[in-house]
Amino acid sequence: MPPRIPPAARNNAVVQYKAILATSLAFSRTLNSRNVEYLWYPLWNQILYELVADIPNLVLAPQFPVWFVPDDDEDDEDENDGDDPEEIIQPPEEQPTKEAPENQNNQNEHEDDEAAEAAAGDISFASTVPQKNAEGVIVDFVILHLKAVAQPQPELKTRYGGWRITAASVGVLIEVKRFVSRSLAGENQTTEILSRIMEACSDLIDQAACVFLRNPNTDSVLAIATAGPYWRGATIRPINVRKAMHRISAKDPSYQAPGEQSPDKNIHWNDILRVDHPRSRDRLQTIYRSLKKMGVMDVV
Repeated sequence: MPPRIPPAARNNAVVQYKAILATSLAFSRTLNSRNVEYLWYPLWNQILYELVADIPNLVLAPQFPVWFVPDDDEDDEDENDGDDPEEIIQPPEEQPTKEAPENQNNQNEHEDDEAAEAAAGDISFASTVPQKNAEGVIVDFVILHLKAVAQPQPELKTRYGGWRITAASVGVLIEVKRFVSRSLAGENQTTEILSRIMEACSDLIDQAACVFLRNPNTDSVLAIATAGPYWRGATIRPINVRKAMHRISAKDPSYQAPGEQSPDKNIHWNDILRVDHPRSRDRLQTIYRSLKKMGVMDVV
């Protein structure tokens, strides 16, 4: 017998079953009593994944850095370095160790429990907003556009699966903010939702500027700003974020500021919609069609 689908899922043609459950999870006062941001990630992960599921060269990447901290001490790896990873990893045999006294074991277990609780607390309540002096910019989600060439030659390493990536560019930026206080209602709730969305839009302007600085050949990115289940989108071009690009570049002592520039062109953000609204479905379909135009992988 197939699983019973709740009426809300059967009658709702906009949001599929998983998205409904993910929304319910984020709204749960039991599991999300503090209304934290990261419990909205499952909803947007599901929506975005389904958006690109049948487009082979678009992949969803969470927590993606669009601006890097200075290079670390790790050396660059050549594509021919190392061997292909094994399909099955056999762990080495564990060596017997001398049994510790019982009271020492209990003490260690107690310390481990305290460390685990402390770590859980850090995860639950840590802010996802970068510190003011942070040198890296990490986006909640991006959709990457990959270009690849086929490499069917058997002598090439199997780790690449017969394909070699020639380019990876950011096509979509998604910034997620937590929902507003669930005690709000009416005009107060609407005002606070708009405030959260505008905060996400401001972050997306800086993120888009980073994308254009890292890849000057990028002529536009799609930006999606969310607050809980509400969202809006826009296409951002370099002419919209020149001020942000200048501000970020000015942190480099070798940067030479250009002459007088025209003011930034306004970004045309669309209306704020709840994700289960019919217009939201139509808008996602429009985004889907735009993503499909990015084409398929090059084959040589």
